[in-house]
Amino acid sequence: MRDNRPILIKNIAAAPAFEEAVAVPRDDVAYSQPWSLVDLSSFALEYKLAATGTPSVKLEIQQRSSPAVDWSKPDTLASIAANVNDKDQHSAQLTGLVTLAEFRVKMTELDVAEDTIVTVRLSAQKRYAA
Repeated sequence: MRDNRPILIKNIAAAPAFEEAVAVPRDDVAYSQPWSLVDLSSFALEYKLAATGTPSVKLEIQQRSSPAVDWSKPDTLASIAANVNDKDQHSAQLTGLVTLAEFRVKMTELDVAEDTIVTVRLSAQKRYAA
C-alpha cells in the first residue's frame, strides 16, 4: 500500500526550501518563491505573520503554466485571507486551483506595519493512478 499522507513541498527557488519567510514592505506587495504543482493534489497552505505592531496583510494565490507566462489569479479561487491581522498560525485548504504547473503567494500589506514577515509552507498529497 502506498503512503499518501500530506507532505511538505519545497519551493523551486535557487535554494529550495520547505518554509519561506517573506518581508512585506509598508504599503507594498511581496511574493513567495514559486512551487511546482506537478504530480500533486489536495493542497493546503500554512501561514503565520510576525510584526512589531499589528500586521494587516491580504494573501492571494497566483498561478502560471511556465516561467514564460505571466502570473494570474485563478478565477475559481477567492483570496486565501482578505485581512490577516493577528500573529496566530493559520492553515487553509486550497480548493479551486486550476491545472497549471506553478503556484505562488501574493502578500499585500494593507496598513502601516513596517516590518511584517509572512512565513508560508505548502503541503500536498501526491497523485497516484487509480
